[in-house]
Amino acid sequence: MLLQRSLRYLFRLLGTLCLFSISPVWADTIWMNNGDVLSGDIMKLDAGKLSLQTKYAGTIELDWRYVSALDSDKAFWVSLIGEEKVSLRRFKGQETGVTVIDESGRKRSFSAVWPVASIHIEKPVLADTWELGGKLVAMLDSKSGNDDELLIGVEGKLNVDDQWNKNAFYWDIETEDDDGVKNSEWVIGYSYSRYLDEHWFVQGAAEQKHDSEEDLQRRTSLGGTLGYRFWEAAGSALKTSGGISRLWEEYQANDSQQDYALTWAFNYRTRIINNWEYFANSRTFFRLNQSTTLVNINQGIKVGLTDHITWNLTHILDYDSDPVDKTKKTDSRVKMGVGYQW
Repeated sequence: MLLQRSLRYLFRLLGTLCLFSISPVWADTIWMNNGDVLSGDIMKLDAGKLSLQTKYAGTIELDWRYVSALDSDKAFWVSLIGEEKVSLRRFKGQETGVTVIDESGRKRSFSAVWPVASIHIEKPVLADTWELGGKLVAMLDSKSGNDDELLIGVEGKLNVDDQWNKNAFYWDIETEDDDGVKNSEWVIGYSYSRYLDEHWFVQGAAEQKHDSEEDLQRRTSLGGTLGYRFWEAAGSALKTSGGISRLWEEYQANDSQQDYALTWAFNYRTRIINNWEYFANSRTFFRLNQSTTLVNINQGIKVGLTDHITWNLTHILDYDSDPVDKTKKTDSRVKMGVGYQW
C-alpha cells in the first residue's frame, strides 16, 4: 500500500514537471512609452514593426517608435543603424534604453532603442527592408512682410527609408487670387541621408523655391552636409548638420546671382503632453562672396487627433541680411491646416 501510494506521488510529480517543461518560457520583456510592460517571445523587428508572440493575445505588432526598452536572454540576429550586416547579439534593458551585447561580450548601451534597426531569429538573406511613409496637409497661410496676404495651399512629404538610407521628397504649393490676379508660391525639394552609424550621417539635398509676386522669383540650392543625430525616438528627436551649398538666384528686375554658401541645419521635436508635439527646424546659408546671411526658421505645434489625422499650426520666418530690393529683410507667416500621415 505504501509502495503504491509512493508510486502515484512520483508519477504525479513527474507529470507536473513535464507540464512545466513543455510550457513556453516567456523570457522577453518589452517596455512601452506609455508605461505598459509586455511579456512574450520576440519574433522579429522589421520595417519599424516589432512582432511579439504572447500567450494572452497571440502575435501582436508594436510600433518600434513607441518601444522604450527591451530585455531578453536569447540571442538574435541584429543590425544597428548604419550597419550593412547582421550579428548575433543579446539585449539587456529595463524601463528605458537597451544594452546590446555582441558574441565577444562587447557591450554598447543606448538611452533609447532606436539605434536597433532589425531583429531576426534566423539569419536573414537581406537585413534591410524599405519603409514608405509620409504626410499630406491642406493649409491656410497668413503672410506678413511688405504686404499682408492670405493664401491657401497643400504641402506634403514622402519618406522612403531603410535602417541606414533616408530619402525625403517634399513640396509646398500655395495660390492666391487678389482681385482676379492669381499669384503662386511653391517649394519642392529632395534629400538623401546615409547613416554611417547610429549618430553620424552624410546628406545631399536639392531645393527650389518660386514666388511669382516677388522680385526674387526663384532660388535653387544644391549641396552636401555632414550631420550628427543626438537621439531619435517617438517622443523626441534632435539632429544637426553643416556643409557647403551652391546657390542660384533669379530676379525679375535685377541680374541673376550665383554663390557658394556655408550651410547649417537644425531639427528638433519633442512631445509636450499626450498627442501634442512641438517642432523647430532651421536652415542657414552664409553667402561666401557677398558675406550675407539667409535664414529660414519654422516652428510650431502638431496635435494628433487620431492615429493618422493631425492639426498643424506653424510659424515660418525668412530672413535675408542683404535683400536686393533693400526694403524687406524679413517675411513672417503663420500656417494652419489639417493633415493626414501614414
